[in-house]
Amino acid sequence: MATSVGPIRFRPFDWNTGNSAPASDCRRLLLVMICGIACLGVCTARAQDSVNDLHAANVTEQSALYIGPGDLVDVSVYHVPELLLKVRVDSNGSVSLPLVGDIKLAGMTVREAQLHIADKLVRLDLVKKPQVSLFVEEFATQGVTVYGEVSAPGIYPLIGPHNLFDAISAAGGLTPKAGHTVTVLHAGKKGPEEVVDLPSNGSPGESNVTISPGDTVVVSKTGVVYVLGEVFKPGAFLMENNTSMSLLKAMALAGSATKVASLKHVVIIRKVADGFTQTEVRLDKVYRGQTPDMQLHAEDIVFVPLSNVRNYGAMGIQAAIQAAVYAVYAAELHN
Repeated sequence: MATSVGPIRFRPFDWNTGNSAPASDCRRLLLVMICGIACLGVCTARAQDSVNDLHAANVTEQSALYIGPGDLVDVSVYHVPELLLKVRVDSNGSVSLPLVGDIKLAGMTVREAQLHIADKLVRLDLVKKPQVSLFVEEFATQGVTVYGEVSAPGIYPLIGPHNLFDAISAAGGLTPKAGHTVTVLHAGKKGPEEVVDLPSNGSPGESNVTISPGDTVVVSKTGVVYVLGEVFKPGAFLMENNTSMSLLKAMALAGSATKVASLKHVVIIRKVADGFTQTEVRLDKVYRGQTPDMQLHAEDIVFVPLSNVRNYGAMGIQAAIQAAVYAVYAAELHN
């Protein structure tokens, strides 16, 4: 006699209670697992897309850079698994590629090397329309040139992409005379150079731009104000963060005027487009607050004469200023 059996239902075991878990709980658990796997797949795909986008951006930036001996290149040809590899350029400037053999890449730009490999594949009748991608992971020969107001100007072999502060650090850091701007000339890029403002608080922030092999970094010199004549410490004084400096602050840095100085006939010489301007200032009134303090510009010259101008004799006050300026410049060159 045949016995009918209804549908068999499995009740998964609950390890916490020792009993079978309800089927509804099992379905919920299965749904959560499916959603988790789907989310993991989406996140992985997005992460891979981000990596691919970054790689593509780097390839675009490298297209005009030159390949040299010792560089490590990442070569890939679409739909050709044998040509998906990393290889280092030998001392002769060549690489050995499967199916292709030895091929010289040194002296070519990244773009030229891609076209050269594609042309070789076509001539060997290996691929009809090859899509070649080439990315230099390590540059062994091209350095970054750093000069200007750094402790040790020179060419530094920074392997791979770095940032601006890496290049400055490699050159020993900034000197006390460094200004607040840095000019970056990117190798292989047309157009104007990139001018970067260095933050006054020392934090890299947005100023930490990417530097690639072959780039040139020029650190500007901060502005200076010269205080000459009848002051206790004549000389050149650096302007903090390359900003303006007031007349009173410049006088304070110069140790103030001597007892024989004429505060009524202080002269400020400023360089302009068509030469120099000369302005006489009543420093005595500035001290007393009767005249507002004035802001000096980079390369301004503050000359404090003797109280008795006749002491300059036939030389004249203008010649005295020129002699004082020459003395300061000569001292700077000697240092």
